[in-house]
Amino acid sequence: MKKESITLRIILISAIIFVLLIPLFMIESLITERQSYRNDAIKEVSKSWAGSQVVGGPVLTLHSTIENVDQKGNSFFINKNYHYLPDTLEYLVEVTPEKRHRGIYEIMLYSAKINIRGSINLEKIKERFQNQKYDESYLSINISDLRGIQNDPQLKINQSVYSLLPGLKSKEVYSSGLFSDVNINEQTNKLDFSLDIQLNGLDNLSFLPVGKSTALNVKSSWNNPSFSGAYLPSVREINQNGFSANWRVNYFNRSFPQNWEDDKENISPSAFGVKFLLPVDEYQKTMRISKYGLMIIVLTFLSFFMIELFSKRVIHPIQYLLVGLALVIFYSLLLSISEYVTFAYSYLFSALLVISLVGFYVKSIYKSLKIGSIMFGILIGVYGLMYVILQIQDYSLLVGNIVLFLVLALIMFLTRKLNWYDVLSSKSNL
Repeated sequence: MKKESITLRIILISAIIFVLLIPLFMIESLITERQSYRNDAIKEVSKSWAGSQVVGGPVLTLHSTIENVDQKGNSFFINKNYHYLPDTLEYLVEVTPEKRHRGIYEIMLYSAKINIRGSINLEKIKERFQNQKYDESYLSINISDLRGIQNDPQLKINQSVYSLLPGLKSKEVYSSGLFSDVNINEQTNKLDFSLDIQLNGLDNLSFLPVGKSTALNVKSSWNNPSFSGAYLPSVREINQNGFSANWRVNYFNRSFPQNWEDDKENISPSAFGVKFLLPVDEYQKTMRISKYGLMIIVLTFLSFFMIELFSKRVIHPIQYLLVGLALVIFYSLLLSISEYVTFAYSYLFSALLVISLVGFYVKSIYKSLKIGSIMFGILIGVYGLMYVILQIQDYSLLVGNIVLFLVLALIMFLTRKLNWYDVLSSKSNL
């Protein structure tokens, strides 16, 4: 009967742990829901501002109409586009970040001054069209969200100024942007271009390496950048006053050619640039810490069980359940408070509330300040450990497993002389 008593207690405690998984999963769903509300707020702001921007330098397209004759002698015409990328391309970018609020949510916006300059060598192109005429020639520029353009951009080519028009004549290179017709005469051997754009955007600013040699130089007062895309900067500097970064990409580093006919090339995967991140994503951190919810409950219940073993005083399963619910509500407190206060303070305040509640409850159950203080100290250690694991993401799995091993080793050491058939012999009934 004594053996059955302790076995039944272990089964009941295990069942309580599994029951507590239900509110844990519900809290994870709540975190996801709050995250989606934040994303909806971002989308709402982007509708009246602009979304993430992808910028691509000028690409020259020559349109030609070719007459052919079929087997019956009937003539027909084929339209062909010949696309030529710049030989040199440089983006000079200065970004001013701006935080906006939509309700309780912070949203990262930016305004960028972009100078695009470079050149297209026409000598080989003119050789290609010695015996073939083309109907029109134009330059296309990629701007992924035209709503972000804040000035009237003027394209300067060989000291002449061309007006840019919204939309694209062909989407075989870019999918959204501006274009301008250009005149190429026999004396023109090179197109030197320059363009200034004032561009608004949200969160992410990327560029396409369409030059045979592409350079990107970005500087900003934002000091928490995330460099993203197909290439990382060759030189970067980040300090309290902001950041600066330089990229150098040549056409050997990409998967599309320097010129092609008609077919659409997928150049978007080669985009690279910078994300303007907010320093703390409270939802991501709360979700990560909630993954350790089961571990915290198990460690706490193990502590209770060890106290039972050595104090010879049994507490009711309902009391286990109440303590477990207090541990679970920690994540709900953390989520709600972190939407208004920085994550570190939210974690500290929520943990102190739960630890104090459980410590006071244990003291009341056992009518012992010593046992209540022990439980208080154990919970401080557990929540402190969880916060440390959260900060060292790259080593969290290693540290977590080491801690679990040490906890198991400690339990085995403390109970090595216990006779499990005789333990709690005075409390055979639950």
